[in-house]
Amino acid sequence: MMRSRRKIEFMVVAVFVLCAWFLFDAHLNDIQKESVKTSVAEKPWRHEATEAEEEQNILEQAIAHGGTKEETLSTSTTPQHTSTLTQSTAVATPSPSLPDRVIVIAKLPMDDTRWVHTDLQDWQSAIYDIDTETPHNTSTLDPLTNSTLRTLRNKGMEANAYLAYIVQNYNNLPSTIAFIHPHKDGYPTAWHTDNNEHSNVVSLQTLNINFIQSNGYANLRCVHDPGCPQEVMPFRNPPEDHRTIEAAMPDAWRNLFNNTDVPHVLATPCCAQFAVSSKQVQKRPLDVYKKYYTWLMETPLKDETSGRVFEYLWHILFGQDPVYCPAYEKCYCDVYNRC
Repeated sequence: MMRSRRKIEFMVVAVFVLCAWFLFDAHLNDIQKESVKTSVAEKPWRHEATEAEEEQNILEQAIAHGGTKEETLSTSTTPQHTSTLTQSTAVATPSPSLPDRVIVIAKLPMDDTRWVHTDLQDWQSAIYDIDTETPHNTSTLDPLTNSTLRTLRNKGMEANAYLAYIVQNYNNLPSTIAFIHPHKDGYPTAWHTDNNEHSNVVSLQTLNINFIQSNGYANLRCVHDPGCPQEVMPFRNPPEDHRTIEAAMPDAWRNLFNNTDVPHVLATPCCAQFAVSSKQVQKRPLDVYKKYYTWLMETPLKDETSGRVFEYLWHILFGQDPVYCPAYEKCYCDVYNRC
C-alpha cells in the first residue's frame, strides 16, 4: 500500500513539474519575442551591409536563370515579407522621425562596427561592407544602379563608400553627414582620431553641429601632422618617388574637375574623417559625384594612391581652399566647441 501511495505521489509531482516547465517555456518565448520587437522599434534606421545580402542573392538567382527579380521573389523559399523588408531598408533613408544626422563607414569583413549602434544611438548609420569577393565585371552591386550597402569592389579605400553614399542618397541627405573609419578607439589603431582616447565616439558626441552647418565642412582632425602645411605638391622639383599621390594628382585633377588649374600645394590634416552639411554636398550636382565615383572605379592607379587622391580633395570638393589647415586651438574651438 505504501509503495502504491508513493508511486502515485511521485507521478503527481512529475506531472506538476512537467506542467510548470511548459508554462515557463511559453512565457520565456513571449518575452524573447517582445524583446526582438522592442529592439527593432528602437533602431529602425540602423542598417549593416549584411541586410542587403538576401537582395543580392535574389538578384544573382534572377540573372542566372534569365528571369526578373520579381519572378525570383515570388518563387523564393524566403517569406515575401522578409524580401520586402530587405529592399526597404537597404539604405538608411532619413525621415522626420529619425535623427537628422548620419555616420557613413566603409567596413572590411574583419572590422567590428557594433559600437556604432550601442554608443551612438542618436545618429543614423550607413555601414558599407567592402565587397572583396564579387568579380567587378559580373557584380550587380554598382551604387550607380543599386541601393545596397555593399561596394562594387575593394578599391579606392574609404572614398569608395563615401561616394557611394552620396550618389545613393543625394536627394534625401540628413542635414549632417559624418564620414569616419570603422574603428572605435585606441592606439595605435585609431592614432589619427584626434582626442585623448583616440575615440570616434568622443569625436561625434562632442561635434559642434552648428559649426558644420555654418561652415559646410570640418575635418575631424585638428593636429596638423601629417597633412599640413604642404603635404601634396604636384609639381615638386625634383619629384620624390615615394610620393605617388603627387605624381597622380595633375591628371586626376584634370579628369575630375575638367580644368588645368591644379594647385601647387594641397594640404589638410589627414586622414579622411570629416563632417559635412547636406547643403554643402548639394552645391555640386549629382552627376558630378557619379563622375567622381566612376573615375575611382576605373582609374588604373593603385588602391592606396586613388584613395589618397580623394583624401586631399574632400575639403576642396566641399568648398574649402586647397590649403585647409586651421590653427589647432581654433579648430578645437570651432569643431568641438572646446574653447
